[in-house]
Amino acid sequence: MSVLLYGAGVVLLVFALIDIITRGEDQVRGLPKLAWILICIFLPVVGSIVWFAVGHDWSANDRNHGRYLEPNRHEDQYASLGHARAAHGDARVTGTEQELAALEREIEYWEAQARLRRAKEAAGEGEPTPGS
Repeated sequence: MSVLLYGAGVVLLVFALIDIITRGEDQVRGLPKLAWILICIFLPVVGSIVWFAVGHDWSANDRNHGRYLEPNRHEDQYASLGHARAAHGDARVTGTEQELAALEREIEYWEAQARLRRAKEAAGEGEPTPGS
């Protein structure tokens, strides 16, 4: 069992060292490449895990390596909400406000209907419930 753990540590160290060496300086975070190599050599298992967790820059490549990347929205290219509104107009904001107002009116309607139903049931004029 100890041989298996030792072998896994060596494999992890080799993969970490190869990954550090093949990365460009712009794809390494936190410390210079030489420092990461020395950390991995002197602390093989812990250094390798820290390299993959902290030092490896996963977002530098075009691939996302399984991480969720938020989609780019056209609003993101503007410095402020005012600039986005100037470019696209207030149609989106106005449409959302109209939808919210319509939903509030619908909620008020159904609350009024529920109050009427409760009042009729309390007065004995309501329709019988399916269970009675």
